[in-house]
Amino acid sequence: MPPIWTHEHLLSHPHGQVSSAPKPTLGEGNTPLVSFPTLADQLGVARLFLKREDLNPSGSHKDRGLLYQVVEHSTEGQQTFVISSSGNAAVSAAAACQVTGNRLIAFVSPSTNPGKMSSLLQSDAVVVSCPKPLNFARYASRVFGLTNLRGTKDPIASVGYRTIAAEVREQEESVAALFTFSSSGISLQGIADGFQILGNSPQLWAVQSGECIGIVRALHPDTPTDPTSPAGRLGIKTPPGAEKLAQTLVATGGGAVAVEGQQVMLWQDRLEQVGVRTSPEGAAVLAGIARTEGLQDSSVVAVMTGKPHPTGGNDGGQDLPTPKCVESYLDVRQLLQDDLGLTVRP
Repeated sequence: MPPIWTHEHLLSHPHGQVSSAPKPTLGEGNTPLVSFPTLADQLGVARLFLKREDLNPSGSHKDRGLLYQVVEHSTEGQQTFVISSSGNAAVSAAAACQVTGNRLIAFVSPSTNPGKMSSLLQSDAVVVSCPKPLNFARYASRVFGLTNLRGTKDPIASVGYRTIAAEVREQEESVAALFTFSSSGISLQGIADGFQILGNSPQLWAVQSGECIGIVRALHPDTPTDPTSPAGRLGIKTPPGAEKLAQTLVATGGGAVAVEGQQVMLWQDRLEQVGVRTSPEGAAVLAGIARTEGLQDSSVVAVMTGKPHPTGGNDGGQDLPTPKCVESYLDVRQLLQDDLGLTVRP
């Protein structure tokens, strides 16, 4: 697939223009936009298109954002990166670091989906299982001077996702609304920025579920959580900038909608009936469309952000390394100094 760099005109960022250095690629981007009349009828919309981001090389839309981050920071001399992640972001970051010749230290929760953990352990990343992934990654970044690739910690994290807007515009000009699952809001901010640069944005909608509904609550404070939902697990509950993003969505005519776990599972079944196997977050997007009024005569895009990961992990049966385990900040310091040979920042 053509890489994200074919849309270089969208990829400037607050700290400057995209660098002129050679651009490594995973083969990310240019994912299909496929019409599904059966699902459109079930949802009550004129036309439904699935943007198949689950077909990216590492299985999610995160390939766009993380590759962009790693390539741009590599031009600044950074060679080791850290990230805290519930799975997809770490897998994409590991692939990006591998293709650019960099090293990734991925801090993950012991509760990470076993399939995602298996994918991560098959990469070249240093995988660290710990009780406080976000805090430990932040500590490693601060003490050792490493770039933290977590979206809410990196000001250029949203830039690569602008290319989704460019592709949707090229693939189907008549789109009236775009729905995507969003936890932190980083990818949706990038999509919104992309359409703003291109002009004439469709309605943009954030779909959330589970206990991570911070964007929805910025607009509807009394929205209840659903701890039983399979979508949005281990996401960020109170994303910084949620209020600003929510207002950006409203300005497009869109907004944010929360969906219950029961509806997620219903739409996952319906997707499988038409041959689409995607993550619970992808199914949640269709549940969000079903809950939104006024779309009867519209062409709607549902972004399938990631592929499903088997709950059993290690489908290939190969011997995998075990993640390193740390329990304290002292453990993190010793790991990075003694095992990885990193130097504490002066």
